[in-house]
Amino acid sequence: MSTFIPCQNCKNEFPSDFTWFICDKCGFRICMSCLGSHTGQYSTGGHKCSQCAFGTMYISIGIK
Repeated sequence: MSTFIPCQNCKNEFPSDFTWFICDKCGFRICMSCLGSHTGQYSTGGHKCSQCAFGTMYISIGIK
């Protein structure tokens, strides 16, 4: 049985083995649908993390 985890942007819940975009610096985690729309202090959408100054969003299948 899979654990469900919320996207940190849209708050929709997905299984832990879902394909996520995760920041390599701060761990901010978003679903695939939010890649173009996540917003924060440092960026708006895309592969640049919106939550920290130097992070890049990378694709990860499942939560490690």
